[in-house]
Amino acid sequence: MNLPGKYTLDRFEKEMAVLLFRDDETKEILLSRESLPSNAAEGDILFVEFTQNGSVQRINLLEEETEAARQKVEDLINKLKRK
Repeated sequence: MNLPGKYTLDRFEKEMAVLLFRDDETKEILLSRESLPSNAAEGDILFVEFTQNGSVQRINLLEEETEAARQKVEDLINKLKRK
């Protein structure tokens, strides 16, 4: 059963999107690319809710969290470059 919560859009494989559950990023789910928001890109953080039968009920792109995560990675890269 798919867990509701935050997922990272890890990659696209043909017409499928591979999402990783953010709590540990070891649980992987596949969704059709067309079920995602049209502006979703690799690295985006999404909130996904499922129906009781496991199909997608709702997906929201978490733009502020995505930007904060990208900024954190960029800061770490810059810090490593300065060493």
